[in-house]
This record gives sequence, C-alpha cells and structure tokens, in this order.
Amino acid sequence: MQCQAIKTAVYLITLVTLLNSNNGWAEDWKLEKQKKNVSIYSKKNDSGFKQILVKTTVDANPYALVALLDDVTFSPQWIHNCLEVKVLEEISPTERLVNSFFAAPWPVKNRDMVFLSSTTIIDGVVQIEISDRGNTTPHNSKYVRMQNMHGIWKAIQIENGKSEITYTGGGNPGGNLPTFIANKELISSMFKTFQNLNKVILIDEYQPINIPN
Repeated sequence: MQCQAIKTAVYLITLVTLLNSNNGWAEDWKLEKQKKNVSIYSKKNDSGFKQILVKTTVDANPYALVALLDDVTFSPQWIHNCLEVKVLEEISPTERLVNSFFAAPWPVKNRDMVFLSSTTIIDGVVQIEISDRGNTTPHNSKYVRMQNMHGIWKAIQIENGKSEITYTGGGNPGGNLPTFIANKELISSMFKTFQNLNKVILIDEYQPINIPN
C-alpha cells in the first residue's frame, strides 16, 4: 500500500515506531530540519543509522493517505527517487506484500525493499504498519536488498478539516554504505518526499467519497 521513500537507497532507512504523544517523542528526537509545513527529527540507534520522524499537516481527510498509498503506479511521482512499486500479493483487503525499488547516485547501487503493509482504521485514525519481509522473496541482482525495515504511517484528523500525517522509521540500507552518508541522504530525501506529499495528497482522485468504517 505504499512505497517509501529516497535520494540514495538511504532514504529507505524508513520507518520504526510511531510514538503516541508529542511529549514522548520531543524528549528523544533531535530536530534536523523544518520548513513551512514539514518537520523532520532523528535519533541514532545502536547500529549508527538514524531513525526518523517526519510530521506535516495537510488540507485533506486522513483517508486521503490510504488512497494515495494505494495508488502504487503513482509512487515514483512523489516519493523521492522511487523507481517502481510492485504489489506482489494481495493478502487481504488490508494487507499487501510489496516490493519497492529506489534509485541511488553512482557509484552506490540501487536498492529495493520487500515489506508487508497492514492498514487499520480505528475511530477515524489511519495507521499503516510496515514490517520487513525481505527474506521471503528472491533478490534481484541489480539491486541491494535493504534489511530490517519497519515503521508506521499515521494520519489523524485535526481542526478545520486538516489532518496531521506522521511517518517514523528505521532500518539498514544494506551493502557497505557509510553511516554518515546514509544518514545525511536520509534526512534530505525524506524531507523532499514529504514536501511532495503535501501537494499530491490534494489531488481530487485521492479525496475519499465513501469513508471506510
């Protein structure tokens, strides 16, 4: 149900755990960049790779996020350096096995990731959890398979018909990519992806007519 994001395969250090309260994450996360409607935070894990938390507010219903991520053919138009997203298996109406491919600048080899996307909607709150399934699918020799990719998208309706969208994540970009390069590109790529999200989520076809229960 989505592609995630990526200027080098590093953008793909996507996702880890969405924290439930502002007070909870504010104590642990360092603000990396903030401009207009997008804020991005980070913290390092034991491996040295950064985990990220990105926030934005959009003039759209929370369910627009589901519609946008469902449209996998459109993913390369807004997820930075995303080449393609393939749905490998429709497991259920709320679960998909997905393979996403990302470009990386020379001499870094392009990356791919395989993950299970699970969507829940409770009391109007949209949550999309991603869990790594990289070992379930044969590797394509043209790509480096990213590892331990986990995370959560969350969309919550706030005042005046707006929604807050939050994305947290972490993982290993794979290969021999230095952590300092990976972390730098992660911040840059995710920030660009969220700037793009602010625009494309407003497209008419992503505005829900029938709100799911």
